[in-house]
Amino acid sequence: MRSNLVLAAALAALLAAGSASALTVPVTEDFASDASGWEDAGNAPLTWHAAGGPDGSSYVSTTFSYFGFTNPFGGGPVIFRASQADGASGGAFVGDWLAGGVKSVSAWVYHETGVDLTFFVRVATSFNFPGAVIVDDVAVPSGVWTYIEIPIETTVPPCFEETVPCAEAFAAVGNFQIGTDAPASLAELDEAFVLAIDQVSLHPVPEPDPALLVGASVLSLAGAGRRARRA
Repeated sequence: MRSNLVLAAALAALLAAGSASALTVPVTEDFASDASGWEDAGNAPLTWHAAGGPDGSSYVSTTFSYFGFTNPFGGGPVIFRASQADGASGGAFVGDWLAGGVKSVSAWVYHETGVDLTFFVRVATSFNFPGAVIVDDVAVPSGVWTYIEIPIETTVPPCFEETVPCAEAFAAVGNFQIGTDAPASLAELDEAFVLAIDQVSLHPVPEPDPALLVGASVLSLAGAGRRARRA
C-alpha cells in the first residue's frame, strides 16, 4: 500500500514539474548570439554558427551517427534538446502548452545525410518521462533548409503516448525535443552527419476574426427573423 502511494506521489511530481512555468506564445528561438542552452543527443551544447541559416543568419547544428541505432518503441533519435534544467531559451518552451494555447511547432531544419528524413517533436516532464511524440509526414531532402510545421494534437494518433495521455504530457512540458526517423540505410553507415535547426517557434491558436464574428451574428439574426416570420 505504501509503495503504491509513493509511486502515485512520484508520478504527480513528474507531471507537476513541467507545468511550473507560465508559457507565452508566440515565441521563436532564432539563436541570435549563441546556442541558448540547447543541447544535442548526448547532452552536449549545440554548435553555434553566426551565418548560413535559412535566411543567411545564425543557426545551430550538431553531428549524429545513426550507425546501429535501434529504438524499442520504433521511433528515431532525439537530435536537439531544450530542457528546463538547462534554462534553454530562458524557459520559453516549458510549461502548460494547452493552457498557453499552443497550436503548432515550426522550425527550419537541415541535414546532410544524403537521404530524405522526417522529423518529430517530443515533449516530456522535466525528468524527461513520461512524454508524448508527434511525427511530421513531410520528407525533408538532404542539403537544403526546409520549413516544417507540426500541429499539436492530443488525439492518438497523430500523438503517441508514453504511459500517460498526450493531454497530460502537453500540460506539463519540462523538456522539448526535436528528432528524426532512422532509415535502415543510415543505421548501416558508420558515419556522423551534420544536422541543424533555426527559428524554432510555438504558434498560438489564432483569434477569431472580428469581421467574421460580426458577419456570423448578422446571418444568425437574419435566420432567426425568417423563422419567426414563418411561424
